[in-house]
Amino acid sequence: MSESQPQKDDADPARGEFHQTVAQFCEGLVRCVKLELTVTASESDGVVLVNISGPDRPVLLSNAASLLNSLEYLLNRVFRTGRESRISSIVLDSESYRQHREAELILLAQMASQKVVSQQKPLSLQPMTPRERRIVHLALAVIEGVRSQSEGHGENRSITIYPS
Repeated sequence: MSESQPQKDDADPARGEFHQTVAQFCEGLVRCVKLELTVTASESDGVVLVNISGPDRPVLLSNAASLLNSLEYLLNRVFRTGRESRISSIVLDSESYRQHREAELILLAQMASQKVVSQQKPLSLQPMTPRERRIVHLALAVIEGVRSQSEGHGENRSITIYPS
């Protein structure tokens, strides 16, 4: 009996078609939950960028974009991105939501740091995703007179800003 050869996958990242497979999978998920959304995808430097838009976009972004974040997590788990994969991650976005949210978080960090410095009292922010906490920590790192620390567990993990 001969040893079977590994089958070639039509979605091999080296062939540049991986993003299409991710988009098709995402479209299937969107159909299953009966949302009117359009999925487009591209690949750049080992990252698959997926944009979801359409009339049901508010559903995707409600509750601090919990559905968008959950879909992104699911896609990264299904397609096993990361350490040993040629694709480092899959990023879901919706009409530049991530860029606008980053600007909002930086502004929040600046305003909160001003309050901490003026009152000389710690201030805890609302719970955030790991990505959002990273943005806030980086924004606070360049501000004199404050330091930040993540606290809590799981979905309730938040940042507390302390005067330094």
